[in-house]
Amino acid sequence: MIDDLRRVLSDRRILLVEDESLIAMDIQDIVENWGCTVLGPVATSDAALDLIASNSLDAAILDVNLRGETSEPIASALREQQRPFIVMTAYERSHLTGALRDAPLLSKPVDEQKLGQELSALFEGTSTS
Repeated sequence: MIDDLRRVLSDRRILLVEDESLIAMDIQDIVENWGCTVLGPVATSDAALDLIASNSLDAAILDVNLRGETSEPIASALREQQRPFIVMTAYERSHLTGALRDAPLLSKPVDEQKLGQELSALFEGTSTS
């Protein structure tokens, strides 16, 4: 499975938005093991929006609640750029709004296999540039 993930994900630039540092480090390690470059991790909407504006990225992994603020502005910016993203949260889908509502959803704590499946699904039929 790891070889399959590396084949699909190698050289992808993934924005990681997560305000819990231990969770962010865990996800970063997992995604980098698949050959991705992680932008961030960042813990605020402003920091994420700055990275989106100043970097080319292929996809993002978004926590919903960022120290009391929502990642909704990040999701909207990604949708405007037609960049796919995954939402990772402990919330149920019914609590998600706007651009977050229809995104692929993973529950916390992160399941490495499910993360790999969802992340690679974002790129089915595409190749790295």
